[in-house]
Amino acid sequence: MIAILLTALLVQIPVVLNADVGWLLTVNEKILDGRKFGVDLFESNPPLSVYMYMPAAMLGRMTGIAPEFIVIVLVIAEISGALFVIDRAAAAAKLGARKRSLSTWSFAFLLAILPGTIFGQREHIAVIALTPFVAITALRWRGLDPGRVAILAGVGAGLAMSIKPFFALVAGLPIILSALRQRSFRPLFTPEAWTAAIVVISYGAVVVAVFPAYLSTYAPMVAEAYLPIRRELSALLPIPIAVIGASLGFLRLSGPQNLKMGSAAIPWLAASVGGAASFLLQGKGWPYTAFALCLFAITAPLLQVGTKTLRAPVVIGGLATVVAIGLYLSSPAPGFPPLQARVQAYVKHPRLLTITDHIGLGHPLVRQIDGVWVGSSCAQLLAAGAMLRENSSQPSEGERARLDSIIEFERQQLLADVRNGRPNVILVDTSLLSSFPFDWLAWANSDPELRMELSRYREVEDVGRVRIFVDQSNSER
Repeated sequence: MIAILLTALLVQIPVVLNADVGWLLTVNEKILDGRKFGVDLFESNPPLSVYMYMPAAMLGRMTGIAPEFIVIVLVIAEISGALFVIDRAAAAAKLGARKRSLSTWSFAFLLAILPGTIFGQREHIAVIALTPFVAITALRWRGLDPGRVAILAGVGAGLAMSIKPFFALVAGLPIILSALRQRSFRPLFTPEAWTAAIVVISYGAVVVAVFPAYLSTYAPMVAEAYLPIRRELSALLPIPIAVIGASLGFLRLSGPQNLKMGSAAIPWLAASVGGAASFLLQGKGWPYTAFALCLFAITAPLLQVGTKTLRAPVVIGGLATVVAIGLYLSSPAPGFPPLQARVQAYVKHPRLLTITDHIGLGHPLVRQIDGVWVGSSCAQLLAAGAMLRENSSQPSEGERARLDSIIEFERQQLLADVRNGRPNVILVDTSLLSSFPFDWLAWANSDPELRMELSRYREVEDVGRVRIFVDQSNSER
């Protein structure tokens, strides 16, 4: 287990953390500087998705160590904690040492190595926290008692659902299936289920009390313009069908009994189906949103076949499938050309701003070039969603008015960022949601005040889909 975790550490250190982690670290550093979340800093996800990276930002300030490295260390510590809870529950259930070792090694690999470039993502952290809960549900499915450590698993599940409510499907489906199997409500009221519910309710109360501005102002705009952005169902379905289909196929090959209702694999399959439902409901199609689906689909056959002797073709096929899933999870999003050297050729350590709907244009670029982010959000994502809704549907007069107000809100935030942040480099995208050609500069210039502010900048280079603008007054070239 230690060897696996150290391998993950060594693999992740030279890898630049993904755009979301880079942005959220930057947000927390801004909060430490006195900015207020939901008032002058905006993020489409709920507050816990932001503040879960605060320990890394604070430790970075205190120690001088790069917060990116601290994130890696803290996530590995979380994995170690999850493995400890799973092992203690298995020990309380009196499972043999061989089965416990297999479980520990399997989860160490699946939680630390399989994520690849999504390591440290919100979904990765949430699934780590959720895995002990599913493991304890699987023990109870077999009539085994996981002991008092189940309460810790409930805390993890509550935090996971607070990070992203869709994970209630992953945690809930196995215990609902258990209740149906037993024809009793008892599986719904276990200590870990109660604990998870208390954590979620407490978190909701904290959000209401501490972040009223986010709930009253920004969250409704997210619901109106961001949540409806989704891919067609026909484009989403192949992933869960392929992953769950492969899981069922390997369970069938390893023994027909593995697909019976009483099989120990059923809770893991149920959690994978819950992950599939979460993936489809979110509708974005981003690989990291399928992590729960993939991890629990692999777990179902892996824990069943680990103590058996299998034919070589089955083993090779299983390994190839896991590698394919890993490559899918780490597949790059529609991205941007390399911009580090190009931006630094004009301004060293720039004050950076982007005009785009894609978080990946500015992040983690600003951290890679040791620049300063001057924006109040990672991108104009809400404006993009509002414009897409206006153009692809037929909103009512009231809906169109709300969408127009969201677009204007984003434009006014951009104006404030340019005026107050005084960026000396602005990167302008030429694509809407990485799917349609779109003139973001024209969108910004439609506001007279913003057009006047942007007139101070000149375009110095056009790189692929990105236009680079620098402040004429302090350009270094």
